[in-house]
Amino acid sequence: MWRFIVGLLATVGALTLIAIGGTAAFVASGPFASKPLAQPIVLSIDLRTVPSEAKSSGLLHGGLFGGSRDIVETMQLLWQAADDPRVIGLFVDIGDESAGLARVQELRQAIAHFRGKGKFAVGFAESLGGGGTHFADYYLASSLEQIWLQPSGGFAVAGIAVQTPFIKTGLDKIGVQIEGGKRYEYKSAPDTFLETGYTGPARQNLQQLLESLYGQFVSDVARERHIEPAKLRQLVDSVPFDSERARQENLVDKIGYRSDALDEVATRAKSRDLVALSEYAADESRPKPHGEVVALVRVSGAITSGPGGDSPLDDDVVASADDVVDALDQAARAKEVRAIVLRIDSPGGTYPAADAIADAVGRARSAGKPVIVSMGDVAASGGYLAAIRGDVIVAQPATITASIGVFSIWPVASDLLASLGVKVDRLSIGTNAGMYSPFQAPTPAQSAAVSRELDTIYAEFTRQVGEARKLDGARLDAAARGRVLSGIDAKQAGLIDELGGLQLAVNIAKAKAGIDESRQVEIRRFPAESDRWQKVLERVLRLAGVDAAGPTIRAPREVRETLARLGVVARPGNVRLPPLPPLWR
Repeated sequence: MWRFIVGLLATVGALTLIAIGGTAAFVASGPFASKPLAQPIVLSIDLRTVPSEAKSSGLLHGGLFGGSRDIVETMQLLWQAADDPRVIGLFVDIGDESAGLARVQELRQAIAHFRGKGKFAVGFAESLGGGGTHFADYYLASSLEQIWLQPSGGFAVAGIAVQTPFIKTGLDKIGVQIEGGKRYEYKSAPDTFLETGYTGPARQNLQQLLESLYGQFVSDVARERHIEPAKLRQLVDSVPFDSERARQENLVDKIGYRSDALDEVATRAKSRDLVALSEYAADESRPKPHGEVVALVRVSGAITSGPGGDSPLDDDVVASADDVVDALDQAARAKEVRAIVLRIDSPGGTYPAADAIADAVGRARSAGKPVIVSMGDVAASGGYLAAIRGDVIVAQPATITASIGVFSIWPVASDLLASLGVKVDRLSIGTNAGMYSPFQAPTPAQSAAVSRELDTIYAEFTRQVGEARKLDGARLDAAARGRVLSGIDAKQAGLIDELGGLQLAVNIAKAKAGIDESRQVEIRRFPAESDRWQKVLERVLRLAGVDAAGPTIRAPREVRETLARLGVVARPGNVRLPPLPPLWR
């Protein structure tokens, strides 16, 4: 009975959330909707927090009412604004020094397209100094026509660094050993547990990655700020210095406060009114793409087998292979879909889960749907495996990709437990039962079995890459063995096809589908937003111990009638939520 009560309360609570969301949507789109935007329009976008790769579905992080806007939505709005004759300019608040560089490059390309339409773009930074490297925020700011810097802010764009803690010695001291292995020498992810510092191969590989990323920064900023590359490197090496010197060196354009920058915008626009990007998104008058459909499927986070996380209160930080495969299959079956763009931002995951996504990509192509891969900040290891069967792979120059390798590690704390006087007794049947136990080190035979498994997975991984990318043994080996590469280096190695962002991927998808380049397309997400929220509600039910898809409770007739009045179908052995109303689609 208690289980039923908890399940009923969870169901009613979920429906209450829908009702609240429906009311909010009605207020936003009904008679209380905002008035038409005054013209001309100067868009205001706050990039002190660069949009994340995937919109949050966490109920505590703005996901319920669409409070978060991901990088794809932001890009689409900037593309639309570029083609909107009402929009004449852009005002940007700068300040996210930790943003992923591939997302920064996406925004830089969108801003360049916006400016290419004859529209101005002015940015303001309270500070480009005072702690941190300010690498990403200044890289983004350099794409603007004019950069304002607060007098007290200073300039400290100090380059880029990688710092890795190595805890093997500490683990040894407390009696914890790490078992397992890796394939091969450049696969540095597990080294924090296995080594006391960077190995020679890892140091070489990471230094090459840093040089590629820094070289892109220098080349792009030097071109846009009209500074010689050698001079720019010298300036970066001499920071920090004050705002006035930054202006004198042409690193910024104006010194002043935010109000001064807004005065500049008002002079250009003949108006002090700014339109927030959220207001522009709600404006029904803005130009919206329509026409042929290109599906957008996302792989965001660590790739795992099975369903997504159980908590509805947190952001989705994993990419469920089940969900991605289902989305690809749906897009492949949809008659109106002409092509698929697979957007990947993932550091990897389990090999079988990533392999399942790669197989779904192959099936979609066999069904006649071109699949174009667009890589975000990172598409490495399993994230790269998921991409290899696409028709074309597109990555930003700063995307971190490849990492073609495998590792398996686990801790063994038997010495630590012994030192604490803890005895672990065990019973087992089967020679290898408990071979990954944290309480007992593997036998030599078990270690050899793990080593053979790593060899098998690595051989299969590289076989798939070699066949999909048409790389011979020597060229594949030079790109594999666990190396991580920037997008630029990955292209030279033959691991990707084109350098660019989501817009380029969409254009290639149009070409592959035979859609005229001058025609607009509708980018439609799979799964649909309504499906996404259905999964969130199912997690609410699972959290309460109720399985929305299976037999969990047997409701009395009176309760079934009550639930029916709430719109919930309750049959013996099952509770099923009604379809989400159209306002969620």
